[in-house]
Formats: sequence, structure tokens, C-alpha cells
Amino acid sequence: MKKMLFFLFSIALILIISACGGDDGSITPEDNNEGDSAEESEGKTEVLLWHHYTSSAELLNKFLEEFNNSQEDIVVKSEYVPFSEMNRQLSVGTAGDSLPDMILADTVNNVSMASMGILADLTDRINEWGEGDQFLNGPMNSTVYKDKNYGLPLTTNSLGLFYNKNLFEEAGIEEPPTTWGELEEAANKLTTDTVKGFGLSAVKSEESTFQFYPFIYSAGASYKELETPEAIKSFEFIDGLLEEGYMSQDVLTATQDDLTRMFVEGDLAMMVNGPWMIDRISESADFEYGITYIPKDQEFASVTGGDNVSITKDGNVDAAWEFMKWLLAPEQNEKFAMDTGYYPTRTDVLHEAEYWKNEELVKEFIPIMEVAEARGPSANWPKVSEAIQLAIQETLTDTKTAEQALTDAAAKIKELEE
Repeated sequence: MKKMLFFLFSIALILIISACGGDDGSITPEDNNEGDSAEESEGKTEVLLWHHYTSSAELLNKFLEEFNNSQEDIVVKSEYVPFSEMNRQLSVGTAGDSLPDMILADTVNNVSMASMGILADLTDRINEWGEGDQFLNGPMNSTVYKDKNYGLPLTTNSLGLFYNKNLFEEAGIEEPPTTWGELEEAANKLTTDTVKGFGLSAVKSEESTFQFYPFIYSAGASYKELETPEAIKSFEFIDGLLEEGYMSQDVLTATQDDLTRMFVEGDLAMMVNGPWMIDRISESADFEYGITYIPKDQEFASVTGGDNVSITKDGNVDAAWEFMKWLLAPEQNEKFAMDTGYYPTRTDVLHEAEYWKNEELVKEFIPIMEVAEARGPSANWPKVSEAIQLAIQETLTDTKTAEQALTDAAAKIKELEE
């Protein structure tokens, strides 16, 4: 009984995170349970997929329909579960033995679900498939728990540096910065009475962890080494940009959407953001802009967003795996990524497909994707992220020094990971 209570409590901690360009919102009831009718699925093995897509729900169901029509043995149906309801539904489904066969969820939740014991270990199947090495390291690593694979990455994205070419020219800057020193120098030159040189999201949510993590990685640390000189250096660097006035105090409450608005309005010369903002900026900005790596300390770094697809251990594993292999094959991986506005998770598709090779600005994220790492991965990621978020706020508001804030965060994380 105690184990079951602990299990359900743990599942309730899983947070469905929208900071990384996730697809959330509302959907009408008739959009649920899409797929073949009961008559059409008679005699076939049925696979139920839970997902959180809204604007991409119709597209997802078209892929299900295509798969269902491609063979005679399996019918895949989808059921929409809102971001805000997913953790509760997982708890209810576990207690009532009514989990779906497959779950499509944010990458950071994959390991959390695996640690609860609800997902099937796919390691042997992936090895037998022989295509596991075709996936980008960052997205693929987000499926790993205790050296085993508990899913496959369906979509991915990352973060880069967006910069206003017009403002660069006015400031006499010929090339975008590549190092932290160059970033500080450029931010200084670009900052005026009406323009801030640099911006990133420091709001107390997953968005700030998402945006700060490349700096932690670049310095040579991770969430497991927050008390180290490398991690402290990364926080002190960002805090220094704020102290010098190169960043606005607004970053403490600014979301990635807010950064984009300030960038489009010409109030921000450089920002950290993702490829999901490209269309919005291109449609609204009256200036030329570029995209490049986030400037580095030791090495270039970024982090991945997107979604993974997993199979529940008590579901129709064999049938679900057949669908998963079909969905993650090159042709479907390319089309699904293009139609949803993400990037393909397969390296062969990323480097060979014409769209990502030739589309202006979009192609700038290809080399960034190569260095992007998964956040965590950690079974306790929601709480780990909260500790990092608090350290960000404490450092930037001078409530604590970077060293104090990160030492406290490291202690909290150590307790979680023990």
C-alpha cells in the first residue's frame, strides 16, 4: 500500500512543460478518439495514443490514418489529454489500470515516466531495428533512464542567438559574437537609451531553465555540478550583463514570447530563442536578422525541446512498436517535423532533406542541433528545474550571490537524486 501511494504521489509530480514551443490549448470533444471506427478496427489490434496536441492534432490524426490504411493488422487511435490534465490522467490511469498503449509527451517527462515503471524498455527493439544511431544525440539521450531507452524522439528544436543585423551595422559590429567576451562587448556597443544589447528569459518557470542551461553546459557543468566554479561562472556572467545595464530588468518576468516582441519592435538587439519564432519575426520585423550559435565559454552548447513518444509496459507493445518504427522512419520523420514546425530527430533527414538545407534562417539551426543536449535527463526534472529557477531569480535580484544560490540549489538537487 505504501509503495502504491508513493508511486501515485511521484506520478503527480510530472509536469507537462510548455516552455520549449510545446503545442497546448483547447480542443473540442469531437477531436478525441480519432482513428478508425469500431467497425473498421474489428479484427485488428488496437493501439491508443495519448497526446497533448491542439493545433497539430489534425495533422497527427492524418498520420494515424495513413498508417492504419497502410496495413491490415493494427489500428492506432488518438486521445487528446490537455497539458494541465496529463499528470492527473496518468495517476488515474495507473490506479485504474487504464493507461494508453502509447504516450506522446514533452522530452523532459520521458525519464520521469520511466522512473515510475509505467514505460516499456525499448532498448533491445531499437538495437534490433538498427536505426537508433540515426537519431541526434541530444534528443535520443532524453529517452535514456538507467542506460535503457524508454522511447524515441519524435520532434525536436533548440535555442540559438538571434541578432538584429541593422543594429549591428549601426554599432559598427561586423560579425555576431562567438564567445562570452565578445557577447559582452557587443551588448555594450548595442545598448542605448532605447535599446538593450541582449536578452534572455529569466522568468520563474521552465523557460528560464531552458534558456540558462546552454550557458551552464558551455562552461562545462550540468545540473549535477551547480556548486562548481564552472556553473557559478555562468551565472555570474549573466548577472554581470544585467548589472552593467546591457539587459533589462524585465528579463526577470519576460517569457520567450516577450523577448520576441521586444526584438521585433527593435528594443532588443540580441536574444536567445528558438526556431518556432522564425515565422513570427520574419512576418513582423522591418529589419534583417540572423541566427547563430549561443556564444560560448568552453564550447558551443544548446538544449533540446520537443516531444518523445513512448510505449507503456502493459500496453499492446508489439503493435505499438510497429507503429513507432513507421512513424520514425525517414519519410514520416521529415514530413511530421516540417508540418509541425519542428526539426527532424534523425540526422540523415536533417542533413539530406532539401527544406532544412536550403530554407533561409531555418538552416542556421542545423549545426546548433548537432551540439544541443537534453535537459537533465532526470527522473526528478520538474523539481530539479524549480531549484535552478530559484537560483536564477536569487542571483539576478541580488538576494544571494551566484555561489550561494547555486550551492543551495545543488543541495536541494542532491536530496532529490539520493
